[in-house]
Amino acid sequence: MILEIIFWLLIVLSVYIYAGYPILLKLISGVVKKDRMTETGYEPKVTLFIAAYNEEKVIAEKVQNSVELDYPQDKLEIIVVSDDSSDRTNDIVNEFVAKYPNVKLNVVKGRKGKTAALNKSVPLATGEVLVFSDANSLYQKDAVHHLVKHFKDEEIGGVCGELRLTNPTNSSIGESEGAYWKYEKLLKMLETATGTTIVANGSIYALRKELFKEMNPNVGDDMQNPLIIISQQKRFVYEPNAITMEETSPKSSEEFGRKVRIVTRSFTGIMSYKNVLNPFKNFDFFYKYMSHKFLRWLVPYYMIAIFIINLFLLDQPLYQVMFGLQLLFYILALLGKVTSNKITYIPYYFCLVNYAALLGTLRAISGKRQATWTPTSR
Repeated sequence: MILEIIFWLLIVLSVYIYAGYPILLKLISGVVKKDRMTETGYEPKVTLFIAAYNEEKVIAEKVQNSVELDYPQDKLEIIVVSDDSSDRTNDIVNEFVAKYPNVKLNVVKGRKGKTAALNKSVPLATGEVLVFSDANSLYQKDAVHHLVKHFKDEEIGGVCGELRLTNPTNSSIGESEGAYWKYEKLLKMLETATGTTIVANGSIYALRKELFKEMNPNVGDDMQNPLIIISQQKRFVYEPNAITMEETSPKSSEEFGRKVRIVTRSFTGIMSYKNVLNPFKNFDFFYKYMSHKFLRWLVPYYMIAIFIINLFLLDQPLYQVMFGLQLLFYILALLGKVTSNKITYIPYYFCLVNYAALLGTLRAISGKRQATWTPTSR
């Protein structure tokens, strides 16, 4: 009886994380609505940071994309933060520095990782608003305008834009990643409608410079900055019209490694910022973070427990069916590694990201840190 209760509780919890949570947010948004005051003509001084490590293949296109943004050039400072790149990245950026007075290069010696490099670069910024981007992420021309229009509202401390993925190789992992980001977009929209979203995307987000605080170098900047903003009683919101484009990873191995790194750094981060998870201080943030991130990182543990418990209940017809459904799901996931259709690649991607969550949480708990990153093949 106890095993059955645990079995169904874990299933209900898993269903809540992926389906119940957005339904709950939708219901809450019908009762609690947080308005935002925006001004499309608002144009504060902006510093755009482009994080780069050995990005010689894409850095020229990214910097060119940045200088061509539809934002007054005298109010747009562009700082390329090179984490001690060893290829031609710095030389390519210096060509733009010579041509455009608002483009700067800051080389951070002794490669320490993106977050550490940003810590050392933010003090150089002259903008009131800081925008953070990646070298392989191309902004639509009006992206910065859509980000900064929210800062006319004093309640807003940070804004996350919209990442749209392209899949030029038509890889199954790319299709799955695209579906994942559509789901994330839904959550960020609903979270914003009910107060604040709790996550950013490292390729496009902004915050008030006055609210920036030095970050833990072992934790992703896009994970920490929303927590830093929210801990200062400001809102972090999602703006779907601030759009950037990025190619999906062509290889599942690259995507898997990226997911492991993200979870390792994020789980490390929430252990560093556990004080913000006090439900008595900010229940809105507490239930959102637990539902959107923390409990989701634990799904692989639920999956393992459900499978093992099911083995002890096979004397009952219902649990024989449940076990058969689990086996079918995992068989489809295995087929998804070699085939390319929705029936197989969605189970495959689900298992891939949860295996990454398993490894990432274990690494974080064991004290392993991963500050640096390597660009994906393109």
